[in-house]
Amino acid sequence: MDPRPLTALELPGQSERTWLITGATSGIGKELALAVAAAGGTVVAPARNRERAASLVAAAGGCSGSIETPSMDLADLESVSRFASSLTTDIDVLVNNAGAVSPKRRETADGFEMLLGTNFLGPFALTNLIADRVRERIVITGSDSYKVGRVDVADPHFRRRRWNPLTAYSQSKLCDMLWARALQERIGSQVLVTLAHPGWAATGLQNVTGSGFLDRAIVKVTSPFSQPAADGALPLAEAAVGNHPPLSYIGPDGFMKWKGKPQAQEVSRRGRSTVGAEEVWALGMRETGTDLA
Repeated sequence: MDPRPLTALELPGQSERTWLITGATSGIGKELALAVAAAGGTVVAPARNRERAASLVAAAGGCSGSIETPSMDLADLESVSRFASSLTTDIDVLVNNAGAVSPKRRETADGFEMLLGTNFLGPFALTNLIADRVRERIVITGSDSYKVGRVDVADPHFRRRRWNPLTAYSQSKLCDMLWARALQERIGSQVLVTLAHPGWAATGLQNVTGSGFLDRAIVKVTSPFSQPAADGALPLAEAAVGNHPPLSYIGPDGFMKWKGKPQAQEVSRRGRSTVGAEEVWALGMRETGTDLA
C-alpha cells in the first residue's frame, strides 16, 4: 500500500483484485466502481435497479477491468441472503457504500424503518454472510451526522417515537460507526475495518425535504461548499487502499469537512463507545438473525 494519500480518484493497479461495492449504480459508489475498473480490478456491484446496473456496465466499457452487477436489494434480507449464497469468488475489498434517505417514514420488505434497514441492517447482514470471503479490508461509509445521533435499541424503527429524516438518518449512521468497532473486534487482525465519509457530495442524496423548491434552495445555498461525486468518492478510495490503522475515519479536510482532500479524522466519544458498539451488534443480530461465523 502506498503511504501517500490519494489526491485524485486514480487507484494503484488493481489487476487480479476483486472489490464488492454496494450502492455502485449512482453517486460516489459509481465513481469508485469505475475507478477500480479503470485500474484493472474486477468489481462486483450488486444492484436492485437493473437499468442503472446496465448503465454502470456500459460506462465501464473502455476500462481494463470489469464490472458485474448481480441482483440484490439491501432492503430485503431474503435478497441479501440469496446474493450471499450465490457469491463464489473471494473479495479483496468490501465497500459498504449503499445508503438511503427519505422525506417520510417508510419500511423495508422485512418491516424495518427504511433508513436503518438500508444503511445498517442490510449491510450488517451482508457482511456477516460473506465475511469468510473477504481477504483484506472492509470499508463502511459513515457520515458526520452520527455526532447528533442516538440509537434507541428499544424502538429503533420509530414505531412509538416520532420519526423525522435527521433523527432516523443520524441513528443509522451512528449504528454504522459503532458497528465498525464491534466488527473489527470480532473479525480479527487479518481483515482491516475502516470508515469514510464523502463530505457534502453533489449526488442528489440530500434532496429529502419532500419539496422541490426547498431541495433546489438547499442545493443552491450549499453549492459553494459541495464537491462533485468523484471527489466525494475519494475518501472511500483512501479508506480502501491507504496505509491506515484499524477503524480510521477518512473524510475531506476542508471547510466543515464538506469538501477537500482525504484525511484521517477524529471520531467523537459517541462514535467509539465500546458499550454502544456491543448494543448495536446485539441489535443487528436480533433484527437480522445473522452473526459472524
